[in-house]
Formats: sequence, structure tokens, C-alpha cells
Amino acid sequence: MPDGVAMTLAALAARLPSSLEIVLADVGSAGGLHRRWAPVRRHVRAVLFDPLDQSAGAGRDLYIPVALAGARGRAAIHVTKRASMTSALLPNTELLKRFWDKEAHTEIERSFEAPTDTLDKVVAENGLKLDALKIDVQGGEYDILLGAQAALNDVFLAEIETSFFERYLGLRTFDAVIALMRERGFDLVDISRIKRYRYRNSAGVVNPGLGLGDRAGRIAFCDAIFLARDETLARRIEAEGADFTLKLMVTLLVYGKADMAAHAFDQGAARLPSALRDDFARYFKSVSGVGFSLKRVHRAVDYLARKV
Repeated sequence: MPDGVAMTLAALAARLPSSLEIVLADVGSAGGLHRRWAPVRRHVRAVLFDPLDQSAGAGRDLYIPVALAGARGRAAIHVTKRASMTSALLPNTELLKRFWDKEAHTEIERSFEAPTDTLDKVVAENGLKLDALKIDVQGGEYDILLGAQAALNDVFLAEIETSFFERYLGLRTFDAVIALMRERGFDLVDISRIKRYRYRNSAGVVNPGLGLGDRAGRIAFCDAIFLARDETLARRIEAEGADFTLKLMVTLLVYGKADMAAHAFDQGAARLPSALRDDFARYFKSVSGVGFSLKRVHRAVDYLARKV
């Protein structure tokens, strides 16, 4: 690729060794992996958990037909009118009726029984070593984490849906999840997909644009992104070398954390094959904003024009 031409993540991924495999546990996988993984999909082995998606997986992927929980057993799964709000917990109807649409969205249309198991047992029985973890199960995230003590020793990045109030009966909220992940050696590095619930009212006010970027409504839930602590990552780069360094950098780039990926590159570059080292150096330079770019000049001019 010529100097000065920006390298895409997909182009960078095409240069990675075919043996590189990021093992991702996707708990609540109905609808498939998030599109963020598309540029590096051939390097991802997905372990999929969702009672509503009886997929067998594809290629290297693996579907596990259980609902993850804090213990092995069975649980009722409550399918709601809006399928994405299906949960093993009952909706907090008295609370949700305060908000527009939420009472209707969480109306239970049917329930069925599913086997449950812990992530630790599933990982051990299938000989898996996880790199990344995503959990989105409408309220059961904390219990799943309780059953993942051993698995989290290998995970370096976790994306967990967390709620700010008890949307489902028995749900453990944002602060409890943060505290548990801190105990397990993870720092909160970002929150995304912040969702708000708007209060019902006789005037029909929902989300007027009142300016200043403020939004109506009460924050209900978000995706919390956790990363193993810096000292843990540095130790693993030192001990596990190129394979771990590549998995860490690629996963951070998938989540848009180019600065963190570049920091990992600084720590582990000496352990990479020279060709890959050059590829990543060129990639980071292409996204750094260093050097002349007509496109960047145009953006700067547009920014100044808007300010004026």
C-alpha cells in the first residue's frame, strides 16, 4: 500500500496470520455478531448463547444451547412483545408503566423453559479459552458474571449491558456490575449505546429538541466496556508475545480504541514479525492525523467555518 494512503482495518486484517483466532463469547447473540466485527470476521471464533436463536453456528463458530446463569439448572424464559426485551427475569411492570411504550414492549407473550449453566462450566467442558466477552440478556448479566470467575481470568475485554434502575425484578444495577468487574481486575473504559426512557404525561411530551444537546428522559441502560488493567495487559504482552499482542490490538481497534491499540503496539512491537510491525506502524500513522492530508485540511476549514 503506497505511503500516504490510509489503511482500513479490513486491509490490515487481511495481512494478519491465518492462525490468529480471537475467541468471543456472545451471550444474547440473536441477530448475529455486531457489525463492528465484520472487518476481522475471519479471525473470530464466536461462541454463541441465545435460547431464541437455535443456530448451529457457522465454520469455526460454536452454538451452545443453554441460557447462561449463575448455576446449572433450568429457568423460565419470558418472551416479550418486543423480542429484544425477552428475559429470564420478569419485567418490573409497576415501574415500567411510568414510561412511554415500555409496558407494552415488555408484555409477556409466552414463556418456555430452558437449561441453564455457568460460563465457567461451558468453557471447561468445551476446552475454550475466551479472549472477549459480550453479555446482553436483559437483566441477568450480574448472575452470569458470578458464574464466570475462571473464564474472566483469560478475557481481556468485556462488553456488558448494564441497567441504571431495576427494569426487571431482581436485576443488579450498573454500580453492582462495575464493582464486581473491578474485583475481577477490570477497569471501565467506556459506555456506549446509552438508552433513555421517557415519562408518560398528559401533554404528550416525549423528546422535544430544546437545544444545547440535552435530551429528555431518564437513562435506563447502556453498554459498559471493560478492559483488563494496564499492568495485567503489559504482563500478558511480555509473557504471551506476538499472539496476544495482535489479538489485543485488533480487538481494541474493533471497538474504536485506536489510542489503546497504539499503546499496546508500543509495548509489544518488538515481539511482532517485522512485516506485521511495519503494517501496524503504517496503520497507526494513517489514523494519527500526523502529516499532510488534503482531506484533513478540508475538515479543518469546515470546522473553522462552523465556529465563525
